[in-house]
Amino acid sequence: MIIGNDLIDLEIALDKPRRNNDRFLTKVFSDNEVRQIRLHSQPELAIWKIWSMKEAAYKAHQRLFQLPAKLDPVTYECDLDNLSVSKNQNIYIIKSVQDENHLYSWLEFKNIEHIKLPYSTNYKSEFLKKFSIRTGHDLQNIEFRKNNLGIPDLFLKNTGICLPISITHHGRFAAICFPLINC
Repeated sequence: MIIGNDLIDLEIALDKPRRNNDRFLTKVFSDNEVRQIRLHSQPELAIWKIWSMKEAAYKAHQRLFQLPAKLDPVTYECDLDNLSVSKNQNIYIIKSVQDENHLYSWLEFKNIEHIKLPYSTNYKSEFLKKFSIRTGHDLQNIEFRKNNLGIPDLFLKNTGICLPISITHHGRFAAICFPLINC
């Protein structure tokens, strides 16, 4: 299952403009992406939207191919017009929503559920509570696990099923997405 998400706290991200920082732009974005940023009506927002899309695709790509953690953002090519990210001939279609506080991106996939929370040191336990309520699983039968590559899952103890999840947090916000299959 390919799953990935990313969330950006816009208060933090937009506080320090980056559109004129060529060193940052060339380290993170391809020439085509830099062009998209410079032509965008809101270049700073475009920077973070592209970043968020790349991060969601990176998480999906890592899970799909069981790769060790190594983000090389310039190798993920984002197309803002088509809301897609390509990596090694794989194309990831991204959904993205934004309000005045945050930008949230995830891989487009049927039956994906999202839980957004205020960020706190115990956001994972808050997520487990909400997951339990939403799916009917007993809270005592659910635990977070990571595989040897650090890729997170939810382990449903009573069924022995590992459910893929994607976790993100930035600033004041956290979000977790998971498929509704096998719940």
